[in-house]
Amino acid sequence: MMFCYNQRSCYQQALNVFVEMQKSTLQPNSITMMEVLLSCSNLGCLKEGKSVHGTIIRNTLEPNFYFLGPALINFYADFGRLRDCKTVFSIIQEKSLIVWNSLIAVYAYKGISNEALMLFVKMQSQGLMPDSFTLVSSLSACGHIRFIHLGSQIHSHIVKTGISHEFVHNSLIDMYSKSGFMNSAYELFKSIQSRSVVTWNTMIRGFSDNGDSVEAINFFDHMYLKSLEMDRVTFLSAIQACSSLGFIERAKWIHNKLITYGSEKDFYIDTALCDMYAKCGDLQMARTVFDSMSERSVVSCSAMIAGYGFHGEIKDAVFIFSQMVDMGIKPNDVTFMNILSACSHGGYVETGLAYFNSMINDFGIEPKSEHFSCMVDLLSRAGDLNSAYHIIKSMPFPADSSIWRALLNGCRIHKRMDMINRIKELFEHPVF
Repeated sequence: MMFCYNQRSCYQQALNVFVEMQKSTLQPNSITMMEVLLSCSNLGCLKEGKSVHGTIIRNTLEPNFYFLGPALINFYADFGRLRDCKTVFSIIQEKSLIVWNSLIAVYAYKGISNEALMLFVKMQSQGLMPDSFTLVSSLSACGHIRFIHLGSQIHSHIVKTGISHEFVHNSLIDMYSKSGFMNSAYELFKSIQSRSVVTWNTMIRGFSDNGDSVEAINFFDHMYLKSLEMDRVTFLSAIQACSSLGFIERAKWIHNKLITYGSEKDFYIDTALCDMYAKCGDLQMARTVFDSMSERSVVSCSAMIAGYGFHGEIKDAVFIFSQMVDMGIKPNDVTFMNILSACSHGGYVETGLAYFNSMINDFGIEPKSEHFSCMVDLLSRAGDLNSAYHIIKSMPFPADSSIWRALLNGCRIHKRMDMINRIKELFEHPVF
């Protein structure tokens, strides 16, 4: 019963069955506890799950933790408690391949790639051979840190052992793409006889992420012309590639194909469309998509603010920012980067200063180099070079070249040779 409820995402009902079971004379086994942990994880019940963990230990339900070890690791991972994952892993005396796979996958998924790969190497040193699931997680970790040396070694192992699972080959393509080796990714793609939509999507995203948006769109065109299966990820990747190109006619063509293909309305696709139209300069269409969204996020709002700011529509950018705050959407560092950039381009000095202070005082966001650069550029353009210089001196880290360049540009515009000489002297005689 619990398994059936969990399969249908009825997690509370599954827990209710467990509660009723405890009132009877029936004793839970390891399979029962696995289902309970799954229910607790999906319901966000950390306290209850930890209680289940205690019950497992007290009742010695599974001394070797063959099934419950991976279940507990996945449970704690869902709550971001990686230290508890490692603790569970460490107390298992005889670690099966499933146990190793669980922690490697957790580390890879959470972006702790070095730890994942160290486990991968350690597992093999203890005589265990990786299976397809191990390889997929390890390839993901290699791609994340661009560790092409180990990634290519894994590729050689896959060839030698004759592993032909599609999801392994897709992971290889993804690893080469993220590592910047698109030629290797393409050669592997060509060698695959039966290519799924996931394989095509991985290539499109790879080309787009590596700055070859034209090739990404070419792959999308080929899929469409050959009537190959396409899904929301295909369109999402194509839209993102088109955003980089800035070709408005191609943007409209992709949007039209999305509609004719019959794809359901999707939050992520709408956000990407909004960003695409904004970057292509069709602010009216971007706003139409934005206004039609039943749900908005900090990403979609930030995209609109960036679009308005880049094209000089500062009042509209300010309006969207105010609207998102009123809706309870908390701006992030990218949002403030976009609104400060808009203020800088439009010469809105007081407004820009107010946003900069609000970012720190109201939203607790620490300014990054890009935020300081915007403020220095804003004040320098307006001729308030002393305030711009004061901001540079008050930064908690050394100013980079873009910040000094913004100040020097303002000095040239406003003919402040005294400030230029001061900066020159600062670099000739630095104070450490």
